Order: sequence, then structure tokens, then C-alpha cells
Amino acid sequence: MKTLILKTTIFALSLCAGTNSCALAQDATRPNIVLILADDLGIECLSAYGGTSHKTPHIDLLAKEGMRFSRCFSNPYCSPSRGSLLTGRYPFQNGLNVVLHSKKQENIYLKPSQPSFPRQLKQHGYATQIVGKWHVSLEHKHNTIREFGFDHYQTWCIFDEKGGKTTRFWNPYLMRDDRIIADEIKDRYGPDVDLDVYLDFIKTNAKAKKPFLAYYSTYLPHFPWEPTPDSKEKTYRAPNAAHKGDPKYFPDMLAYLDKQIGTMLQTLDDLGIAENTIVIFLADNGTDTGLVHAWGEGKSIAGGKGTMTDRGTHVPLLVRWPGKIKAGSVCEDLIDLTDFFPTICELTGAKQPEQSIHGRSFVPQLLGKPGQPRMWIHIQHANSRQVRNNDYMLDNKDQLRRVVPLWEDPARPNENSDPEKEAAARKSLQAVFDDLGK
Repeated sequence: MKTLILKTTIFALSLCAGTNSCALAQDATRPNIVLILADDLGIECLSAYGGTSHKTPHIDLLAKEGMRFSRCFSNPYCSPSRGSLLTGRYPFQNGLNVVLHSKKQENIYLKPSQPSFPRQLKQHGYATQIVGKWHVSLEHKHNTIREFGFDHYQTWCIFDEKGGKTTRFWNPYLMRDDRIIADEIKDRYGPDVDLDVYLDFIKTNAKAKKPFLAYYSTYLPHFPWEPTPDSKEKTYRAPNAAHKGDPKYFPDMLAYLDKQIGTMLQTLDDLGIAENTIVIFLADNGTDTGLVHAWGEGKSIAGGKGTMTDRGTHVPLLVRWPGKIKAGSVCEDLIDLTDFFPTICELTGAKQPEQSIHGRSFVPQLLGKPGQPRMWIHIQHANSRQVRNNDYMLDNKDQLRRVVPLWEDPARPNENSDPEKEAAARKSLQAVFDDLGK
């Protein structure tokens, strides 16, 4: 009888070894991924990076309990950045090199034939969700969200079915799993609606003991700058898709984002899954050019969104994984947004895509090992491209510029030039262009 039971058990295990359901039953240690992407937030806005204009205690907690990356770079506008993050490819290869802002662009979009890290995780048995801002296609014309691997979504649609531009904060125009819910959420604050759905997804999958990717692609603190539910002033300009609001509300919006992150972290604690959840916080590009923030002692930094400078592309990156990533650690290696694809796949055990990607995993660095750090990163907007190392930037018009600190004017001519160093930098960076395809 014992022999029969043993043979039956072995046979049953062999049958289910290749199935997704059995894999889930046997592997309860795959970490959850909580990915938070802020909208228009350079490093100068955060005290964890030396900013002094705002208090962000929950974002600071991620730095205190995890790893802070000091050299993470994006593209200067959101659509190309989000495309690179999603596909692990630079814009010249994935096909999305401009920001989507006009109805005339409704046939410009990231094609589902591109690789996608959510798709890789979904195939690996993960539940997947995106909430907030999609912005690699205009959903009213090309809703490709599910094709990129998301089981569930709730996103702000920039245009309605009639082609009118919509609002995202008060009286938001949101789509939830293929259905417009604008009438159901009138007079509500968009980020609140997003957070509700986001937390429900996390709770549902935690209860089911299923690993998940929860991507919070918030539109905070992007303009239009308007009061939040926590603002002292309860009156605000009537929502208008064209206005930029008042910059005095930017601090309120950043504080509200920080508050939401605090709620997320508390939820992970309450569910008892914080130790098996990797929290990643970053931004899509630098701060809006209409804003100036204090930095360090007596310095100020103007936003540089849309510019091929560090002010437009130097973004925060904080990663927390209790017990795995050393608390309070700092990594100074170069990182760009294509690197998240292979990193997340390696962290979760998901397969890397069959298609080629540009990203390089930084899992070794997260675990305190040297890894294979990048010597350069690539930045693109439209047909303008540049490669950058720690000291110099070379663009595709053969212009070489020295990297300057954020508080210095990036347009100021290079001083104290070193012809020998410049020649070496030009040679090495040109070799990168040649390899990538200029």
C-alpha cells in the first residue's frame, strides 16, 4: 500500500510539474513587485537626495530601509520613458520617441509586438495590474494595455470618445478594465480612486497567496497643479484640461503622493507581506521647468523637464526589500530605464524575453555585489539622442559637453577643459553610438 501511495504521489507531481497552478503551490517565495512611478519628479524635490523644499517622510523611509541610487536617468519626456521602462529598449528601437499629447498623434503608439516585462511576469504566474497613467498609446483609439500583459488596469484616458481632452485629478476621466467609469466617480479625486483599486488588488492577491506585480503609475505631482483633498484651500479653479494650475499647489501634490506611499507601505505591513515584497520608487523624467526647488545650503535648482540635461533626466530610484537589500545603502552606478526589465525578471525568476533588449540587470548591486555596472546610459527625445558617462555627454550631432552639478547652469560653456580627457571621452562615447547604431 505504501509503495502504491508513493508511486501515485510521484506520478501526480510529475503531471503537475509543468502546470502554472502546481508551480504556484510549490513556490510561495517569489517576491511581489510594487512599482511606483512618479510623474515629473527630479531628485532635487526629495530630502533623501538633498532637497530642502519638501518633506517626504515615507519616500525617505524607502531610502532609509532600502537602497538609494544616485545616478538613475530617464528620457526627458514621459511617453519615451514609459516605453523604455516597459520594453527594456531605447526609443529608437521600440518606436516611441515622442510624448503623446495631441489627438493628431492617436496612431502613434507602442506596438504590442514589443517585449514587455509585465507579460513575462504574467507568463510566470504573476497577477499583474497597472493603475494611473498609461501614456504609451491613446486608449480611446489604441487600448493595448492587456496586450502588454496586464490582467487588470485603471488608467486616465487623455481623450474621451468624442476626442475632447479630459481631466485627471478632480472629476477624473478613468477607464477600469475596458469600461469608462467617469460618471461613477464624479467629484472624486483621481489619485484616491486609483489608490483604492490598487490596494484592493494587493489585498486580493495577498489573500490568495499569489505573487503580483502592482504598478502604480501615478500622475502626481504633474501639472495642472491643483489643491488636493488635504490642501487648506478647498476652492480651486474649475478643472480645465488646458490650464497648468498654480505652482503653489505642487508641495501639496507631492505631500499627497508621499502620504499615499505611506498607506501602501502600511498595507504591506498589515498583510504580513512586506518582507516578500520589493518596493521600487522612481520617476519618469525631471521636474517641470516652471518650478524651482532649494537644494543643500543656499542652492536652488530649476526643473528641466523636456531638456537633454541632468535637470531633465536625473531621477530618483529607491528600492526596498527587507532582509535582502541592506538598509540605508547607496549605489552610485549608472542606471537607465531599460534596466528595470531584466532586473525585475531576475528578481522574480521570470524568463527574459526572446527579443533583444538594451537593459542590464542591477540585481547584483541590490544584493551588495559589484555586478557589471554600466559605463554609459542612453537618452532620447524625438531624433535627439545622447550617450552619457559620469563625466561627459555626447549627442548625435557630435557635440560633447561636460557633466555639471545640478545647481550649475547646464547651458554655461565648459570651463577648465582638458583636451586629453575630452578626446578620450569622445572616442569611448562615439564607440557606444557606433555599436547602438547612430
